[in-house]
This record gives sequence, C-alpha cells and structure tokens, in this order.
Amino acid sequence: MKVAIATLGCKVNQSESASIEGLLKNKNHEIVTTADNPDIYIINTCTVTAKSDYQSRQLIRKALKTGAKVIAAGCYAQLKPDDLLKIEGLHLIIGNSAKKDIINHIEKLKYNNCDASVIDNYPLSAPLTLQPYHSNKARAFLKIQDGCNFSCSYCAVPLARGKSRSLNIQDIINAVNELNNAGYKEIVLTGIHIGSYGLDLYPKSSLLNIVSMLIQYFPHIRFRLSSIEPQEFKADYLSYIKEGSLCAHLHIPLQSGSDRILNEMNRGYSTIFFKKIIDTIESTNPDISIGTDIIAGFPGETEKEFKETVKFLEQLPLSYMHVFPYSKRPNTRAILSNSHINESIKQDRVKTLLTIANNMKNTYLKKNLGKTLDVIVEDKSITTGLYIGISDNYIKLSIISDNLSKGQRLKVKVISLTKSGLISKPLEK
Repeated sequence: MKVAIATLGCKVNQSESASIEGLLKNKNHEIVTTADNPDIYIINTCTVTAKSDYQSRQLIRKALKTGAKVIAAGCYAQLKPDDLLKIEGLHLIIGNSAKKDIINHIEKLKYNNCDASVIDNYPLSAPLTLQPYHSNKARAFLKIQDGCNFSCSYCAVPLARGKSRSLNIQDIINAVNELNNAGYKEIVLTGIHIGSYGLDLYPKSSLLNIVSMLIQYFPHIRFRLSSIEPQEFKADYLSYIKEGSLCAHLHIPLQSGSDRILNEMNRGYSTIFFKKIIDTIESTNPDISIGTDIIAGFPGETEKEFKETVKFLEQLPLSYMHVFPYSKRPNTRAILSNSHINESIKQDRVKTLLTIANNMKNTYLKKNLGKTLDVIVEDKSITTGLYIGISDNYIKLSIISDNLSKGQRLKVKVISLTKSGLISKPLEK
C-alpha cells in the first residue's frame, strides 16, 4: 500500500515517524507524499499546547480530503482520543503506546472501513526497543530515551509519554552503526528528557556515558544533543564540543527569568544557577550556539516579573529562543490556578519576546560572518537555486555551489548576510 506520513511537534516525533517509515518499508509498503494518492495517511500528532492540538485536528481533516484511510497517532491521540473521535471519517486512533504495532493496525485497516476506533491507548511503561529507521532527511534523529520523571506544573507531556525509559547501550550502538552504514554524517540524540538517560538501566548509565562511548566508536560522525535541562548539564560536554565531536550547539530550556515563576513552574533551579551555566559554556566556547525556551503569561506572572524575564534574557549570550504563550493543559497543576493571564496580555508579551529573539538571532548571524563552518547539506532551494545546509552551530545557511548532494558534509566560508540569512561558499580543497 501507499502510505503518507505527516509529523507535528518535537524531534522525538520526527524520530518515531522515521521508525514507522522503516517498519513500513520492511513490509514493502511505499512511502509517498499527499500528491501521490496515498491509501493510508498517518498523522503523528502533538499536544504540547492548545495550538498544537488545533494543528493536529486541522492536519487530520486535510488528510481526510485525500480519500486515504487516516490514522491519528502520537501524543494528542494518547491524551485526548475523545476529541479525535468527533472527527467524521477518521479511521483509527492509536496513542504512543501502539506506534510500534502500527503495521498490524494498517493490515487490519485494509479490510475495515468503519469510523474511528481507539486502539491500544494504554499507559506507557514498556521498555524502549530498537526499530528500523528510514528517512529522506539529511540528518538522523535517534530516540535514546522516552518519557519524563519531572513534574513541571504546566506540562502534559509526562501524561502522554509516561515515565522515563532508556534504550539500552548495545541497541544504541547498533542503531548508530546502521545509520553510519546508511551514510548519515550527523546523528541527533533525542528524547523527551535525555538528561535522565540510563537512570532506569541496570547497571545504571548516563547521557554523558553514552555520548563518550559514541564519540569514541564513531569519531567521523558529528553528534548533536537535542535538548538538555539546566540541572543535567555537565561541563564534560564542552571538551567534546571543543574537539568537534559534539556539535557546537546546546539547547537549554529556561522557561522564565523570574525566580518566583520558576518555583511555581516546579523547574528546580534559579536564574542565578542558569546564568552560571550559560556563562561557563560561553567562556569556554565563545562561538557556540545556545538556544532556550520561554513561556509567556504563566498564571500569576505579573508585569514586574515579566520585565524581570526580559532583563534577564538581555544578559544572556543566546543565539535563538523559542517563545510560547502559556497554554492550559488538562490534568496539570497550573490549570488549577486562579490567576490566569488575559490572552491579549499574553500575546503582547509574546511579541516582546519574539523581538528579543529576532535581535539575538541577527546578532549571532553577524558574529558568524567570515567564519568557516562545518555543514551538512539538507536540500536545494527551488526559488534561489542555492543549496541549504545546517552548520554544527545550528545555523541554516545557503551555499553557492554547482554540485552538492543531500547529506554531504563539508566546510564552508560565510561570505555575506542577507535578509534571508547567511550565504556561504565551499572551501577550496
């Protein structure tokens, strides 16, 4: 059968969609686009915010218009199947717990034309297992961990993903070996909470341990960490970044620059603690890209506390920032607050933070003018005819060249900055 897959949300979802592709390819199903009249359309949903819920529903309805049998999978399907049951024509709803069995569900669906039924929407507790990987992306996303043991007061992800579970070390090594044989030059180590990697294994391990091992076994691959919590940052990563084994890019979520709000969020650190980490990273690796996440309009956030966040952010040498308005998530502690912020105030705060984020990005791009960067080619722009690459320090840039291939790794020199971003040329050999 012809199967199309659309993915919303995080890098974990991207990794899982690639594994679903691998499972389908192994069973001789054809992976196609919307334009190819798919028989089955899988929507891998997200529920991190109310907006992602809406986008998931919107994408499902769009998929139904293709005439394909549509499967809703993922976090939204896991947490809110009743919402999805209201969508007329939807054929199947499976949570994260059933993604690994998706081939069986597709085979059954071949002979079943009834409206949506919920399948295997049970709690997530099974150990992680290695799945085949297939993706047309230039970089591979390897899920080494799932679930979260934290209890941030605004977050429903632990409800959708369960407790933290780690992929065992040998499976990771096997997976990286397969990705290496497939020609991938960059592997992103991803998970819901990768800083907790290995704590559930016997004997216990750690993210630092697996990173050290992979760098030793696969010195020609560049590895990237998807995101790491402030409390779980280790200075040892900086030496790997300096030697080029680990990408010069760290994403460390902040969420608020107010200590009272951080406490209300149950984040477990202070602004002083966070700034010390960022200062350590920047002083050791001044060219590194450091990104963060910020939530605007958390319940009870006063104007004074919002200004504290703005002032704090302006002190940090960040290269980019993801900004989210606080979104009410069912069954979280924050939703019970009596001090929810007016939506228009939230949006005003988001606009302020996005202006700061844009300034951060432009400052960092200018800092890279004239620099030599390590780049993986991702695509070729139809509009400009230039190749698009992603650098080890997480800059998407254009490359002037006549003959590059997707997945190729090369050194480029940044020659200019335009409205559309950095322009580079390959270094002459």
